[in-house]
Amino acid sequence: MLHFSTKAGNLAQLYSLQTQNKLKHTRVLPLLTTTLNTLQNPESKNALLDSITTTFATFQCQKLIIRSSSQAEDSTKSSNAGAYESIANVDSNDKKAVLEAINQVALSMPNPNDEVLIQPMLESISMCGVAFSVDKESGAPYFCISYDRSGSNSAITSGSDGEIISFCEFRGYKDLEANASKVDSKNLDIATHHSPDYPYLERVMDMMRELEDLFDCKALDVEFALSADVLYCLQVRVLVIAHTLQNNLLTTRALSRLYKRIDSLCAPQEHILGKRSVFGVMPDWNPAEIIGLKPKRLALSLYKEIVTDNIWAYQRDNYGYRNLRSHPLMHSFLGIPYIDVRLSFNSFIPKNLDSHIASKLVDYYTSELVENPQLHDKIEFDIVLSCYDLALDSKLKKLLNFGFNANELKRIEFSLLELTNSILNPQNGLYLKDLRKMDELRLRYEGIVRSSAGVYDKIYWCIEDCKRFGTLPFAGIARAAFVAMQMLHSLVEIGFLSLEEKESFLASLHSVSKDLSMDLMLLKTNGNKKAFLEKYGHLRAGSYNILSPRYDESFESYFDMLDSLPNPKDIHATFSLSEERFQKLDMLLRENGLKISGKELFQFFTCVIEGRESVKFEFSKLLSYALKLIKELGENLDIEVQDMAHLDIKSILSLYSSLYKDSPKERFLSEIQAHKLEFALTLSLKLPSLILRGSDVWSFYLPHIAPNFITQKSVIADVLALETLAQDSIKTQDFRDKIVLIESADPGFDFLFAQPIAGFITCYGGANSHMAIRAAELQMPAVIGVGEEAFAKYKLAHKLRLECASEQILCL
Repeated sequence: MLHFSTKAGNLAQLYSLQTQNKLKHTRVLPLLTTTLNTLQNPESKNALLDSITTTFATFQCQKLIIRSSSQAEDSTKSSNAGAYESIANVDSNDKKAVLEAINQVALSMPNPNDEVLIQPMLESISMCGVAFSVDKESGAPYFCISYDRSGSNSAITSGSDGEIISFCEFRGYKDLEANASKVDSKNLDIATHHSPDYPYLERVMDMMRELEDLFDCKALDVEFALSADVLYCLQVRVLVIAHTLQNNLLTTRALSRLYKRIDSLCAPQEHILGKRSVFGVMPDWNPAEIIGLKPKRLALSLYKEIVTDNIWAYQRDNYGYRNLRSHPLMHSFLGIPYIDVRLSFNSFIPKNLDSHIASKLVDYYTSELVENPQLHDKIEFDIVLSCYDLALDSKLKKLLNFGFNANELKRIEFSLLELTNSILNPQNGLYLKDLRKMDELRLRYEGIVRSSAGVYDKIYWCIEDCKRFGTLPFAGIARAAFVAMQMLHSLVEIGFLSLEEKESFLASLHSVSKDLSMDLMLLKTNGNKKAFLEKYGHLRAGSYNILSPRYDESFESYFDMLDSLPNPKDIHATFSLSEERFQKLDMLLRENGLKISGKELFQFFTCVIEGRESVKFEFSKLLSYALKLIKELGENLDIEVQDMAHLDIKSILSLYSSLYKDSPKERFLSEIQAHKLEFALTLSLKLPSLILRGSDVWSFYLPHIAPNFITQKSVIADVLALETLAQDSIKTQDFRDKIVLIESADPGFDFLFAQPIAGFITCYGGANSHMAIRAAELQMPAVIGVGEEAFAKYKLAHKLRLECASEQILCL
């Protein structure tokens, strides 16, 4: 068994095995080491230069790579990766350049006895990358490989962008494949196995298994390169998280069940159009953004209860789309929420469209998403035709390449036009009725707060009224707001508006975040915290998360820099069009069959985009109060709030209409314990953001993500990663002039816009998400939905440059 030492020491042990023909699945380049102290002796210096010539002669290299191999690197508690110098492409025949490079690397390390590692520089590299034998974030049992095919030998380790490909495979898959006859499954074939890269990735995984056995360690970080069909190990070290790894709850049995369930759901379904389905964490009601990728049971069940089980479908039906009532939009795959994308595609079809054409449309949408998985958070803008807009003609023409004929295109166009006119109607549009429900929503909330009813009753009616008068109308107004944004984008596409004019219009809108900024300015002058909290106190950073404090529970945590807050920007921004341009727009609308004037159209834009945020703000009062009551219920039952987060909302709601002889405490505690075990399994699970088939649970490539850049601005600033929603975490942060990184966001994160931040980046989120809208309104540079891999890289950066116009994020 080998023992971990320095970078050079680890490779030297492997090289020794290689010379004995005991290394089967990889090769190690010949190596030499020296130290700063050694270099002080002229004789040792000359001997080293001679050794370079003789040791590397058989390798016939023209270039050297000289790297650090410090005792301060690659320990089980800290890797210090990249902390010290590495110099590549040093001319092996230029003794002066070699000595200068060695000296430079040696001086970058803290100890004069730290080793400098010298090796031949690989050329003609066809693949290079980094492989982990477990997930580096959670320790879950997956091989995780990031690699580059550009020929660069540093694209991965340097963190530079490029064609970086990320691949994951469950470690138990190979055993399952070997024992396929014992598994109750017809087909274990994995689509990734048909990738031309997979045979090479298999070799990398075989190398990892061999290294694990040699070092007796199941948590390795290995750098590798493929050159002339030879797989080289360039570095092996123990993962920093290795000492924290615990017994993993993720089993082959659990994944086998999930694999079969997904295949079942992907198959043709009665009453649902489309030959197949796919599942995503970001399409439609994007759960990854709203409740997070791995929410606890209370947050997950609340979102299902008040939005994705029924409400979403009722309002789509009301607005003229196909009736999908009784079909849950979101599924929980071992605790990770996924949207049934086929169902979502069905729900964007006008109900008066012929079923045959509708079915072809669903299959077209699905094929487009499968071919372009990077669009998974943009399906409503870039794939689906869910409303009429002024650039529809060019979008419809794409369908001709998918077997649609001209007659079918006309029927799609007319059905979308009829539906859109119904939504836009200035007198009878359903959005007007939905907006009026806000008054009743406020009354219901105030009535529950004042009520002397018991806590079970209050929780029940909070949720019921939230659905009926909150999320139901919100779903409708959100649909109308999407139509507004689509129409607004189309005005830019056809050249009627410039991009700057569109941004100016959005900046002119009145919003909750602008009110919050103005009210904070008033608070600075009048000190009336009570009035401020009466209006905004219900907000929390994580609307469905009971563990996230409300503003009125932790004001100082959110607004501790009140005295130094900057004056809000663009609060009084205005937008206007001349009468001549409105007349031109009137003509455009008439030519397209849209029964609305130009001024009425912009009034519609304003009404629904502002209204969407207002209704969200109002229904979040009931949601937040329900969470507050659930916390109180836990206190009454002597159950910690951290445990209440693992309860299912249906178990709590059942107490309203069902009385049992015993207190619910024991039943709650039993359920909490079971859900905690399930959540521990969820934390170990690694799945792609877009699941195309059941076998993706075993092996998958992470899709390339196309982030959403907001504004045309650029900014350079230090990075602040807001890791948690805990009170102390928020309170101790210095937001001034930082680019803030947050995984997902909702109205509770509006406090960020009152902070002196330079910009922000989210891991999850779409072009039409809450934070995207906020950033556009306030003209704040932001990047929404960069994806897990990029987000992890940006968190490690000290400084970033956002170039929103050119759509670049640069690590400085």
